Amino acid sequence: MVRFGMHSSLWTAAWTRAAAEQVVPLAAGHGLDVIEIALLEPAAVDVPHSRALFERHGIAPTCSLGLPFEVCAPLHPEKATAFLMTALEAAHGLGSNTLSGVTFSTLGYTTGVPPTEGEYANIAEALGPVARRAGELGMTLGLEPCNRYETHLVNTADQAVALIERIGEPALMIHLDTYHMNIEEKGFRSGVLKAGRHLKYIHLSESDRGVPGTGTVDFAATMAALAEIGFQGDIVGEAFINMPPALAKALSVWRPVAKSAEEVLDPGMTMLKRLAVEHGLVAA
Repeated sequence: MVRFGMHSSLWTAAWTRAAAEQVVPLAAGHGLDVIEIALLEPAAVDVPHSRALFERHGIAPTCSLGLPFEVCAPLHPEKATAFLMTALEAAHGLGSNTLSGVTFSTLGYTTGVPPTEGEYANIAEALGPVARRAGELGMTLGLEPCNRYETHLVNTADQAVALIERIGEPALMIHLDTYHMNIEEKGFRSGVLKAGRHLKYIHLSESDRGVPGTGTVDFAATMAALAEIGFQGDIVGEAFINMPPALAKALSVWRPVAKSAEEVLDPGMTMLKRLAVEHGLVAA
């Protein structure tokens, strides 16, 4: 079943009790199926409190993150494994069926040279046990290819497929993002087709990370490609309206990308939902 949702950064910079009490009813009121929570500090999330809110309002959580630098997988594989295990258990406790994002590295970490065999070996060492645990919990562990300015390790669907095949764990999946695809792929259809059966999650994000439909991303082609591969996963909007300074720095977001959360939801998300319906991905 395809679910349609929104990243929590539209409303809040941190997933606190107060934020959860505000965001969950808002998202449910807009008819969303999913809220994506940034688990940047998994130990700080009040898991039982948020889970109760999700269940009360009939909306599901998903979870994503980028690794803190001190546990960056290509540099510190054992520390990365430990951090990801903690985050995975928190995600499972919330009721999420996935932990995704830049699970393989730290946003903004680059070396100035192409990826090395040692870096990929360390990433495989770090993610293998986490993916196995995800499988035991009935979850997936996602890899989100990001643009060259944010990471040098996994920029394209092809590279994500290669890393999944190297690690060899069935719970691993690909999480694409149209903002990054707009920079790194030969086209939106091409990226989706290359990810193929591994693609279980996608961020729909405009070329400036703002209001969908106001930039250069071809969302119609993206939806058509998802329909072509028989996509079964989560379609989640992402627009960074509220961000902590560390994340803003990593993503180089220095100015408002939209006037308000409201215009991202309508007309932005309304347009995306219409396209998803037209291509048979979600029900009207």
